[in-house]
Amino acid sequence: MSDNLNFEREKAILNKIYSDSVEAINAKPNYDDIENLRLYVDNVYALLNRIAIMSKDVKKFLEEREPKSKHETYNSPA
Repeated sequence: MSDNLNFEREKAILNKIYSDSVEAINAKPNYDDIENLRLYVDNVYALLNRIAIMSKDVKKFLEEREPKSKHETYNSPA
């Protein structure tokens, strides 16, 4: 299989984003405990920062795979 069609690196990053997001959703604390809620919000901000960086990496990897030149033809209607 061509290296251009192998997206293992991108899939691994997207899987990490998904699992981190699900873990954060499931770790939501009780609203009565203000300290745990504050820690949760701090952790979610850190998670969002990591997700933004990982998303940017996936975009960069995908852009590297784009063909340098695009071969297009124009076929006008008859």
